[in-house]
Amino acid sequence: MRHFRTLAAATTILAAAGLAACDGPKPASSTSNAAASSAASVPMVSVADAMSQTTKATSQYTSVKLKLSEKVNAQGQDVDVTGSGTVSWQPVAMDMTMTVPGLSAEFGGDGSIRTLMSGTTMYMNMGDAAAAKSGGKHWMKLDLTSLGTAGQALADQMNSSSGNDPATQLKLFTSSPDIKRVGQESVNGVQSTHYTGTVDLTKLAAQQDASLKSLLTQSTKLGLSSMNLDLWVTDKGLPVRIHESTPATATTKFDVTVDYSDYSTTPVTVTAPPANDTNDLGAMLKGMPGTPK
Repeated sequence: MRHFRTLAAATTILAAAGLAACDGPKPASSTSNAAASSAASVPMVSVADAMSQTTKATSQYTSVKLKLSEKVNAQGQDVDVTGSGTVSWQPVAMDMTMTVPGLSAEFGGDGSIRTLMSGTTMYMNMGDAAAAKSGGKHWMKLDLTSLGTAGQALADQMNSSSGNDPATQLKLFTSSPDIKRVGQESVNGVQSTHYTGTVDLTKLAAQQDASLKSLLTQSTKLGLSSMNLDLWVTDKGLPVRIHESTPATATTKFDVTVDYSDYSTTPVTVTAPPANDTNDLGAMLKGMPGTPK
């Protein structure tokens, strides 16, 4: 989920930067659907076994459909992002449409951005109003490696499985002794078991698992020491919802929910938009302050 957050932030920033390059400078909860049946905890071994079974079941798949809802507060700014689409992690590819209402006032339209990604290349489409500010072309293309070291780091992060694969996200649950079973609930019409808990990220710092270390590193950069987690799992052991939120004391606050469906072993296929309807954002950004020459 942290990579969806990274993608949302990167897409918003890069799309805005691309339009600025074309058009000149611009001025600067609870997520369950039903009441829990019982809040009594069960023996931790039962929960641990359930988490292990869920990780095994999820790791058999390589792509999934998802819907996300995210609220972020950082440096006094509030950002809301919603989105839906399909993502695969072997190989890494995605086709998502995200809506960032704050973009609509600046660039027109409804603030939605369709984002395609394959390997290190992203394509972004913000609609007709934005296209009118970029020579009539609807798509912006960016090979992240064209942004130098920072772009390569972002590409490496996006291409790591540690944020796209739900099985990796589950390692936060399996690594914590504080996860408890809440009860049976319905999520999007699917009967599921709800688990909840708080993960002490500092206690997990010694973990040797590479993908878990990647998740912890991203959290550390945000200054987080703990995370509130909720998980809803079907009787087949597949997550239908994962919810993460920061403690009230966190400097950077976020509350993100991802709903999963249609697990598959079929990778996402991304077809590049027509070249005559695409601007090369990497080339447009060259020469702008703060970008590699």
